[in-house]
Order: sequence, then structure tokens, then C-alpha cells
Amino acid sequence: MVHYFMHCLMHYFLRIFLNIKSKLSLKLKYKLEYNFIIYLIGKVTSAGVVVGSIPLFIKCFGVEEYGEFIYVYTTFLMLLAGSTGWIVQGVLRFFTLENNRGKISSEAFQMTYKSFLVSALLLSVFFLISEIHFNVIFLTVGCLFFSFFYSVNLSIKQAVLKSKVYIFADISRALTFLVVPLLMYYFLPTLEGIYSLLFGVLLSYIVGLCVLTRCHLPKPNLNFKEKTRWSKIFFKYGFPLSIWMFFSPTTNGVDRYIIEFSLGTIVLAKYSAIFDIVFKVFSSLAVPFNSIVQPLLILNYNEKNFAGYKKTMRKSITYLSIMFILFLGGLYLFKNFIICTYLNFCVDFEKLEKLIIPFAVSSYIWQLAILMQKNMEVSNRTIETSVYMLIIVVLTLLLGIILVPRYGMFASAYISLLCSVVYLILIVFGTKKHFKQ
Repeated sequence: MVHYFMHCLMHYFLRIFLNIKSKLSLKLKYKLEYNFIIYLIGKVTSAGVVVGSIPLFIKCFGVEEYGEFIYVYTTFLMLLAGSTGWIVQGVLRFFTLENNRGKISSEAFQMTYKSFLVSALLLSVFFLISEIHFNVIFLTVGCLFFSFFYSVNLSIKQAVLKSKVYIFADISRALTFLVVPLLMYYFLPTLEGIYSLLFGVLLSYIVGLCVLTRCHLPKPNLNFKEKTRWSKIFFKYGFPLSIWMFFSPTTNGVDRYIIEFSLGTIVLAKYSAIFDIVFKVFSSLAVPFNSIVQPLLILNYNEKNFAGYKKTMRKSITYLSIMFILFLGGLYLFKNFIICTYLNFCVDFEKLEKLIIPFAVSSYIWQLAILMQKNMEVSNRTIETSVYMLIIVVLTLLLGIILVPRYGMFASAYISLLCSVVYLILIVFGTKKHFKQ
């Protein structure tokens, strides 16, 4: 189903855009569309790999071990997003303003080292309190190190619109994430599943980083006395976005923590499987918009080309809506296949079926809100977006604590939908109130 949907989606956009005779004119006149197609094809591939990994991992390692991995992996992703977010967003916002690209890159990497040290300490303390085994902590810290530099290097490629390198690295990382645990399962069958899965995460970021840097892996640079021009600028602009990214719906684990503690690991695994196939897949398909739209919007804003800014925003909303309609149709037609055949959860079909629509609709609303949020980001009002996200997290937490133990994961899905609507309303309100049309 996923591959058929991806094929149809790519075919649709290629029919629209590939009638341009000259590749050069396509790049210049249709920069958004050209880079969007590249990102879309790459993200469709990497998202397909991630979706394909879910039933394979559950089959090989069992639903309970997969649930334990999801708990650790969710925490890792939240910390990664929160700790690198301010650097990544700083690179995307200011990289093209600096003529000396080598200097700003060097400063960004120095910030990355310092941020990693703090994050590794926080992760270790949290996992020790949670009674996670030391070997798991050690592996996760290793994942954290390489993922930090992968994320920052990836943002540099994104800032300068090197979409092909970006996508090749992303696909390489996704394939490694899938293949390594399966190889370890067959060749080291006695190894616990969580170690095989974490080794896959670790090696996936190493491979992705090698693609981005041509195997020039990072070397320690911990000169705390060296003055940097961009550190304060990055932090002031990006730290609120780090808070936002830490609690963002694609990485936020508030709902999964509540399910883990109130309903158990097995329920968490089933909930996460449906969530990843529906919510995260559409979010991954929407990444081409965020990956290419953000640099174009920032470039137009910096050059005071507000007509180009508005045109890019309108195009992006249109493409996002078309994608959602196609995606929702595919889910409706193939929901039986997804739950019964693909995930082998047919016993719980009636329960899991109820998760699909709220996950799908909330994923679209979140992506629409994130797109409109660029209006606030380019005008450096990132603190407001973080306040909005904190409101959503508190609302999710309170409603989850009250409703999930009583109504189960069904309640959690609709809480996610409600919170996405509230966040979109807040973003629209903030945009109308402050952003100059």
C-alpha cells in the first residue's frame, strides 16, 4: 500500500513539473518545485524504509522488546531535537548571511560539542533514574554524539539548497537503520533486541554523517575561552525553537510516557506502530516542504521580496493539501491491509482502526500549522511559538492523565487531534496579530 501510494504521488507531481523543457530553466524559475521533487522522492524512499522496519522489527524482536526500544528511542529523539534545535535553526536562519562559510561552520560545530556534553549528562541521569541498563545508556550516548553532528551538517546542506546530498544522506541513514538490526538478529540471535536496534541507530548516523562529510568525522574542539560571533545570535534565535522541537508532535513522548505507565509496554508498541505509519509517515512526506520552503522563505524575507514570500507560502499550502487528500484516500482503502496483514494486529483491528483518522487529520493540521509558523520564525518571534507549544504540552499532559487510564489509547489519539487544532488556532492568531502582511 505504502509503495503504491508513494508511486502515485511521485507520478502526480512529476507529470505537473517535468513538462519543463530545460533543466536549467526548471532550476531557476521553479526552484521550489525542482527542489521539492528531489526532497519528495528521497523522503518517500526513506519514509518507506522506516515504515517497512516496523513489522519486521516487531516480528524479529517481539512486540514487548520493540516497545522497550520505542521508550528509549523516543527519549533519545526528544533530547536530540531539543539540544540541536537552536544550532540547526540558527544555521538555517543565518548561514546565508555570512560570507565566510568556513568560520560559521566551525563555530556551529563548536556549539555542537558543548551542547552534546550537556545532553549526554542529562540523558545518562534520566536513564539511571529510570533504571535503564548501563550498556543501553552507553550505546544511546554514542548515538547522541553522531546524531548531533549529522543534524548540524544536514542543516548546512539544507541552508545552501544542496538537496541531492541531503537526500542521499537521509536514505543511507534510513537503510542502515533497517538493515543492521536484521543482520544482527540473524547472525547474533542471542543478543537482546534492544542492543541490535540501538546498534542500527548508531551506525545509521555514522553512515549518514560519512555521506555528508565524505568520511571526515568530527574531532574534539572544546575551547570554551574562544569567542564566537554567532553563539549568542544562534542561541537567542534558536533556543525557543529548541524548546518547541523538544515538545513537537513528531518527537514528543508525553503521550507515549502516559501510555507506558498506565497501559503497559505492549499497548505502547501497538499505539506507536499505528502512529509511526500514519502520523510520522505523513510528517516525513511533508519534510520536503520544510526542507526547501524554509530556506526560500528566509531568503525572500532577507531580500524583502514579500511577493515571492507569499507566493512560496501559497504554493506550499496547496501542495501540502493535495498530498494529504491522496494520503487519506490511501489510508482509507488499505486500512485493513495495514493493521491485519502488514502489522499482524488483526485481533485488535476494531481498536486500532479508530486511531487512523485522528492520527491522519492531526498530522495534516500539525504540518499546516508548522508551515504557517514560518511567518513568525522569519520575524524572529520564536519565543511565542515555544509558549504556544508549552501550552499544548500542558494540555496534552493534563488530558492524558485524566482520560488515557480510563479510555485507553483511543483517548490519546483524539487528544492529539484536539491539541493540533488548538495549536493551529494559536499560530493563526499570532500571525494575524503580529506579522505584517
